[in-house]
Amino acid sequence: MKNAINARYSAAPASGVVDRILESQRRKIFDAFMEFKKGNPNDTTLNIGMMPAALFEKPDYLNSWSDQKERARMLSYQIEPPQTGDAQRQTMRISRQEQAHLPFSDRAFDWVACNEVIEHVGGNVHQLALIKELYRVARKGVFVSTSNRRHPIEFNTGIPLLHLLPASWWRGILAHTGHRDWSSESVLNLVDAPALYRFAEMLPGAPPHDVGHKRVFGVKAHFFLMIRKPEDA
Repeated sequence: MKNAINARYSAAPASGVVDRILESQRRKIFDAFMEFKKGNPNDTTLNIGMMPAALFEKPDYLNSWSDQKERARMLSYQIEPPQTGDAQRQTMRISRQEQAHLPFSDRAFDWVACNEVIEHVGGNVHQLALIKELYRVARKGVFVSTSNRRHPIEFNTGIPLLHLLPASWWRGILAHTGHRDWSSESVLNLVDAPALYRFAEMLPGAPPHDVGHKRVFGVKAHFFLMIRKPEDA
């Protein structure tokens, strides 16, 4: 499946080196999703993103780069971002399982795409809960993209190499170097390809799946999990 993906490089104006890299990567991932779902032009798509907040100003590029016909058959839905700073410490948090629940019926959309969200929903249990929900509301397939835990650049903070340390060290350094809001697992929990494979294998019936990737500086920088949903699932 991943060998069929041949997304093109397409840079766009942005501020800073990391922003320019991300712009290019997002275009490649957009092209990969369009290749993954191609077939019936009347298929519907649920586009899952993160509600804008101080730490989460990520563009809805799936909606922006789709043509008018694609947008007419697409619903964009934003989930609440994790609490940070004082709000995280002072407010009672809703359980992540409740936050992961999507207000749609089973098999409501042909395709479900979720870009740059899974790393912001908490630990592995909550990440799996999100993927289960995406799979539940999909009829044909699910596409989930995220940055690689093992790449030298951490694309959320823009800090290189630090995240390659043991998690407790990395989070401790973030908490004491002006990046405290990023130091909580509930805000940022990076994953790698093996984790994405495990999540898919834990879905009911272990549906067909694969993980594609896009490289930066020759190293796998972003992954996309592709899950095909059987008609009888």
